[in-house]
Amino acid sequence: MWSPRNYIEASVKTSNQFVISKSDATDVIMSSLSSDICSAKVIALVNQPEIHSNDFSRSGFEEAFSQLKEQNNNAYSRSQIEYVSNGVDVEQIAQQIARQCDSSIAILDASTITSEDLAEQESPIVAIVSLPAGNDDVNILKQNDDLLGDLIHAVETKVEDNYVVIYTSSDAKPVSAQKLHRRAPAPVKNLPIFAKYQLFTPGVFMVIGVVFLLLFIAGTGITWLAGIQTPVRFEAKQKKN
Repeated sequence: MWSPRNYIEASVKTSNQFVISKSDATDVIMSSLSSDICSAKVIALVNQPEIHSNDFSRSGFEEAFSQLKEQNNNAYSRSQIEYVSNGVDVEQIAQQIARQCDSSIAILDASTITSEDLAEQESPIVAIVSLPAGNDDVNILKQNDDLLGDLIHAVETKVEDNYVVIYTSSDAKPVSAQKLHRRAPAPVKNLPIFAKYQLFTPGVFMVIGVVFLLLFIAGTGITWLAGIQTPVRFEAKQKKN
């Protein structure tokens, strides 16, 4: 989520938690909005199903989120949640914002939206804009990114920089059975311990060599000390006449 104004605050939960459950996501997002969020003219909830934060840095997807990255980097305030299990309840968030700001919810078509669709009113416009599912297709994601750019252009034409965008996903990205198979640990074979584990490594041999060297030096020193003997008798001093 981001805004050209100071409408976003970094939540403590978003900085301390990597994964947030769907039940907690609404509270976390709401806590990231500043106390004067209702001063914004437009609060747009952009729903991009089946998206993950890792998709933004994937090889080959660099141009699929150019508008999103530009808007987020140029924003005055921003906050990010790494991963929400099972997606976010977009309608619940919109209802809470609308209830807090005494506003209504507008469902807008991302493919046909213009500034005329944003009616002027005293309370902020809480808009839900749904994008087609990406399906891991870079071309679809690029088209959706262009639709996001059109949305931002329409909003800025109407209200300039007095808006907030909450970019999220209502559906978690599915995990294929092939990926799960790759992540599964290899079966443990019933082998003898010397065949299963490597007990002697170069580091172990180095330590053993150093220990033997120190023992040799210490033994030699102790042998030399034990061989030192004091004289049994002493010659008497000669008397002067």
